[in-house]
Amino acid sequence: FAWVGRFKKYAGNPVIRPQGEWAADLIFNPTAVVKDGRVGLLCRAVNLKERPKDRCWSVSSLIWAWSDDGYHFTLDEKPFLHPTAAWPKAGPCPYLGGFEDPRIVYVPEAKTYVLCYTGVRLVTGADGKEVWHTPALIAWSKDLKTWEWGPETFPNRAVCITPQKVNGRYWAYYDNSTLKTSWSEDLRTWHHTGRSAVVGRKGKFDSELCEAVAAPVMGESGILLLYNGAMGGQQRTDYMKRWTGIYSSGGFAVYQTGWALFDPHDPERLLAQSDKPILSPTEPFERFGFVNGTIFASGLVKFRGKWMLYYGCADNRIGVATADLEK
Repeated sequence: FAWVGRFKKYAGNPVIRPQGEWAADLIFNPTAVVKDGRVGLLCRAVNLKERPKDRCWSVSSLIWAWSDDGYHFTLDEKPFLHPTAAWPKAGPCPYLGGFEDPRIVYVPEAKTYVLCYTGVRLVTGADGKEVWHTPALIAWSKDLKTWEWGPETFPNRAVCITPQKVNGRYWAYYDNSTLKTSWSEDLRTWHHTGRSAVVGRKGKFDSELCEAVAAPVMGESGILLLYNGAMGGQQRTDYMKRWTGIYSSGGFAVYQTGWALFDPHDPERLLAQSDKPILSPTEPFERFGFVNGTIFASGLVKFRGKWMLYYGCADNRIGVATADLEK
């Protein structure tokens, strides 16, 4: 896994910018897949003219973008998922805030693509007030064209599934506080362990949050999982001051990307973890945007002799970093 420390940002970043109707204002945090010699990114897109009820700040749709070289993308004209314009199930869509956090994996044994994504919907809390809830849903496809749509399957977002079984089970890492684990024998019925495989570390780049990037990479030496970390409070303030010289302490955390390595025979046994991030916000469009100071990786594919890592830039655009394959 030496390649994980060799990622370099593409000089032509960002590779996708806001455009068209559905991604008029924001396009970011895509999952990635290689199909028929092309790279597909399923992106989160926002047109800020759309407003859901109550306190959710936007309506997000998921939309495909495709590329022959991994760098130059063409966005589909219509969304893949949207609460009203593209909702594949019968009846009205309950996810008024739309859809976020897509993660896709191809499982060779099952010859199936498994897509997990977040639905944003209102629920009534114990106090009788409506609050926004973000469970993860699941879907399956043989060809990325015809889909079988499953129910809410995970209690929280960013679900990354192993592409093969470990000791007779598929495993998933999910959630956006710590990295919790689940397992399944058939990719349909999932059992949530309630255990965390990775937790935030005080003073590190992941002190406030850990969220999985993409399907783990399996190898004889271990299971490699890329994940996003966030740091907040005074740590964030000091970091931002080094960029601008002026910065208040309020707002979101600084997001960066690191890695965790697990035992090849035990997906919950952490062997090693990056002390420093492998990707940090350095460019103006990564440091400043809709959410300042954010690199949020969410798609990893092997394509034409490289690992290609796609990430959201300040929740506004999409960039890519590449690393040569192991030799």
